[in-house]
Amino acid sequence: MISILPLLSVLSMPVTTASFSGSERRTLQSAISSALYSEEINRFYQQCRQADAKLAGVISEPDKERSKLQQLLQQKVHTVDIQQLLNIDPKQTADLKQNIVKLNDCVDAVAFQTLLDSYDLALFSLEIAAPLSTAVSNKSSVTASQAKQAQQQTLALIESSHAIAWANIADRQQLSAVQQANYLHPDYQGRYIFKVQHGWRGNTANYLGMHIFVSEADIDKTARQWLIFLDKNGHFINALEAEQASDHLKALQNADWRYDVHGNLHRNN
Repeated sequence: MISILPLLSVLSMPVTTASFSGSERRTLQSAISSALYSEEINRFYQQCRQADAKLAGVISEPDKERSKLQQLLQQKVHTVDIQQLLNIDPKQTADLKQNIVKLNDCVDAVAFQTLLDSYDLALFSLEIAAPLSTAVSNKSSVTASQAKQAQQQTLALIESSHAIAWANIADRQQLSAVQQANYLHPDYQGRYIFKVQHGWRGNTANYLGMHIFVSEADIDKTARQWLIFLDKNGHFINALEAEQASDHLKALQNADWRYDVHGNLHRNN
């Protein structure tokens, strides 16, 4: 069964900071940190403005600081959309937010001044940071386009395959001489082979020769599980290590067939 992943889910994916350069990631960190400090200052100010007139006098400048923040955001990350900025990398946003002390005591002017000082430091860090090479929204469009292209390539590989199988690496010495003769080509010299567990579309044999030669010295450095793609003649189209196959497995969903522990083939309902 093949699932066509909705394009909407691709286009709505957040842009992680991995798509930016090192200096751009530092700029984004400063921008996100500044935005989070600004949010906390405004939250605390709104909470306390009616509760304590003296403290309200001390913290009566959030609008001025927010104007400076918006100017810097426009210059450095080319957007003043705070929510878009915070959604670029939800994990980084959450980590930075944890470092900001949430104030509740409206008579603690010292604690609030400490918060203001931290905000000023974050703004200074943003002020001296290098601007992003392109707007966040443009980066988002590029990332969505790349994701769409990758999805199309995944589906094209699946559609071009006669059989697809999930297999573990096994030692051919586990097989008898008769089994090796039945499953492996006479010219196959490798010690290691694929033992097929389950698959999609047309079925394969329970054991297959590998698409690469793996020596005894390299076996510990070789992935033990593979998703393999075969044409109608049983030739390899592609083979992906398990960690590279997550998108393909999501598209394939439930297997069409499987082998039991005795090597018997079963069709799934």
